[in-house]
Amino acid sequence: MEHQNPTETQCLNSDIISTLPQNIIENNILSRMTLRDAVRTSILSKEWRYTWRSMPKLVFTHKMVKQPSNHCCTLLHKYKLVNAIFNVLLLHNGPTILEFESFVGNFCIDSEFAQIISYLAKGNKVKELSFNNVEVSAQMFRQFLSKCSLLEDITLIAYEKTQKGLEFAAGENKFTFVDLLQCVPLIVSLEISKYYMKYLSAGGMPRKLPTSLAHLKYLYLDLCMAEKDEISSALCMIMSSPLLKKIHFEMYDNEEPPVQQTPTDFLDPEDYPDMNLDYLEILMIDDFSNLPFEMEFVKLIMAKSPELKEARIKLRCTVSVNEELKMVKDMLLLPFPRASPYAKLIIDRP
Repeated sequence: MEHQNPTETQCLNSDIISTLPQNIIENNILSRMTLRDAVRTSILSKEWRYTWRSMPKLVFTHKMVKQPSNHCCTLLHKYKLVNAIFNVLLLHNGPTILEFESFVGNFCIDSEFAQIISYLAKGNKVKELSFNNVEVSAQMFRQFLSKCSLLEDITLIAYEKTQKGLEFAAGENKFTFVDLLQCVPLIVSLEISKYYMKYLSAGGMPRKLPTSLAHLKYLYLDLCMAEKDEISSALCMIMSSPLLKKIHFEMYDNEEPPVQQTPTDFLDPEDYPDMNLDYLEILMIDDFSNLPFEMEFVKLIMAKSPELKEARIKLRCTVSVNEELKMVKDMLLLPFPRASPYAKLIIDRP
């Protein structure tokens, strides 16, 4: 058979990826690349030149700029990094999801990031903000939030205590949960890990916020039950969120003595007649160590949630089988009030 050269149409059709719908290219291809590689696709062809500019999610890390061989040039590296982030945002059509990862130590988010924040003030579309292992000053964090008025989803993860984080709890730039929640009136989902929880809960919170969190539906917190400030902060957010559908807590032990010890009767359901969780469906608690405070918290939530479908407790590995049996036995012999007759209490072992 005589070999036929492919026609121009056949050659064009061989570029299957370019013919895919734009949302597939953005969400299934570009979003799986590092931001640096996604931007580089602009040189592939004319069709790809501006494709990356419509990516809904931008993930910035300190590795997006090549590190100089001379480790003494960290300040230069940081300025190059800030400049790269600014240029990406300047060329982009406006992300809806903004994520920062591993900005610690020499790469902490401080005054050098002011130009990025000034950009965010112009036509900002950001609805989701994530700081994953990011060291940021309280002042810069406040400015960040003030420029993101459409925020619906915030995730704050910190793996270790930092000097910048300590500024949240003290000094003239003190920044707490009350300040944070005033900046995000449209918040739907809030996830706070251990060290951000410590910083933001310093000093505790009032029983209820002056303005309700009318849109909050999902609340995830790392929580130390021995710390009164953390418990009061968690309860304040719960009581201020009339549409809350899911609560997910991960318990942890304090590394130091509590700043303010939680009173033994702090979680008595009779002390919370104004707690109404009319829409709560799911309660999840991980790393449950069977402390009295933890069980009292479960009882309080179950007593106030008429639509609750499931309360799932995942035990800490140190909880013995005998302790688990005693816990179940106490629940059967000393039944506690449940607002929902259909709620299942599920206990899992790791």
